[in-house]
Amino acid sequence: MVKGQVAPPSHIRSIQVYRGSRKQSLPAIELGSSDHLTLRFDVLGGTSRLFRVRVRHRNSDWSDSRLMTDYYLRGFREDLIERAQPSGVQDPHYMHYRFRFPNENTQLRISGNYLMEVMEYETSQILFSVPFFVHENTGRMELSLEELYGLDSRYRVHHQPFARYVYPSYVISPITDLKMLFVQNRFWGRASEADEEDMSESGVYRAYISRPNSFVGVYEFRQLDLRRYDAGGPEIVQVRSETIPPQVWLFRDVVNLDVSPRRRTPIAHGLPRDDLRARYADVHFQLELPDREATDLPIYIYGPFNNWTIKEDNRMEYQSSTDSYTGRALIKEGEYDYKYAIVEKGRIDDLRLDASFASTAQEYTSLVYYRDPGLQADRLLQLESGLSR
Repeated sequence: MVKGQVAPPSHIRSIQVYRGSRKQSLPAIELGSSDHLTLRFDVLGGTSRLFRVRVRHRNSDWSDSRLMTDYYLRGFREDLIERAQPSGVQDPHYMHYRFRFPNENTQLRISGNYLMEVMEYETSQILFSVPFFVHENTGRMELSLEELYGLDSRYRVHHQPFARYVYPSYVISPITDLKMLFVQNRFWGRASEADEEDMSESGVYRAYISRPNSFVGVYEFRQLDLRRYDAGGPEIVQVRSETIPPQVWLFRDVVNLDVSPRRRTPIAHGLPRDDLRARYADVHFQLELPDREATDLPIYIYGPFNNWTIKEDNRMEYQSSTDSYTGRALIKEGEYDYKYAIVEKGRIDDLRLDASFASTAQEYTSLVYYRDPGLQADRLLQLESGLSR
């Protein structure tokens, strides 16, 4: 999560935000274009409700830009989510909401990082928020990756991102006016600022991450195919449809079991089924650790179905009878990536229980910001994404 972002309560599920109708696209639109964002979410139980929506401009580090609303918004300061579609299933029943932004009520004036906040209509209490980006599509960006080896004791491959940006003429001093950030796998709250810069080529700003600070290139995701849990899937071992909610048991995950994994790309935000007959299920996970990874630290199930946050509902418990850890999560039918995370002294370690043999391509996004001297806030000039080999 990014600075200032609010995690949703347990009755709000399957939050998605993407450009247009492409569910796998980045939550990023071009300023002044016809691009729009789609926000979708479910509210478990109850009847249709009203929600308030507002957006707030942020700097590149997600701190409050302190701009007056009129500087970055044209139209209403708040909008409404008024319509909901009832699900065609029960136990649990849910209402599905969809919101388009910008729209005829509200448009954006400047580029940058933004938080979209969804609030209770009556109290204006923020229920949850999601980050998105507005870029100017100014200048030309090229992103490349270098593979590095031997940087840590586990001999894991690392990725060193490089960006070459041809900047616009109004940038007078790129060394002070521009900032380059790199993000791995859309974890926007973990952005790394370039710590090496090169201005030797006229009109070109080159920036990259130094070797010691490069990204671990084997950030692994496990795959869950739950598109129709009652039809079974490669990960499903047992289903009990008569319970409320239905119960689904998955095959046991074993750390470092597969030495020849299939190459794949991540489903960064998950893909919940979008028809109104998609159901929620109580999904049971089981994890086996090799002796060398044994730990007394808490282990959590971690994925887009819980907004990549640590929740006690998803904490795993050790079962001596099976010598494994078990846990559960309420998940809507669909396709998801997930991980197991260890928490030590408040720090999340979601690398320790990954496989040693990489199968997931890593997605990287480079973002270049301009510190506007008039606004004293960060504008987003350009962004670019690419996958590792």
